[in-house]
Amino acid sequence: MGLLDSLLNMAAGSTKATKSNQNAVSTIMEVLIQNKQSGGLDGLIGTLTKGGLGNVVDSWISTGKNKSVKTSQLNNVLSGDLVSQIASRLGISKTAALGMVAKFLPLIIDKLTPDGKVTAQSSAVNVQDILGKILKR
Repeated sequence: MGLLDSLLNMAAGSTKATKSNQNAVSTIMEVLIQNKQSGGLDGLIGTLTKGGLGNVVDSWISTGKNKSVKTSQLNNVLSGDLVSQIASRLGISKTAALGMVAKFLPLIIDKLTPDGKVTAQSSAVNVQDILGKILKR
């Protein structure tokens, strides 16, 4: 199963929920993963690992079951500016944004690393291409 199929399955549900999930996935990918200023996927993984979430992040990258992450853990590790950007773009509170990140970030990183490792291609996903295909479904 490819990244697109996984994101489609992840975003399945009612039309309203699907649109909301698609917006959340897109925003999280743009702000946290495709953000070259914070180092992209490698920078994000480094930040999470340095913040004490190494074993959790390793589970997302590996081919096994993903461990969950608490919003409080993300709040302690992620820059407030990044969380504010996500909240602002989605039109939700910072608390709700952290909830979305906790829900979708493990899935996103898992799907970006299907072989259990981070490669140069892992963060080279075009969000608009993926969402264009999701919206066609």
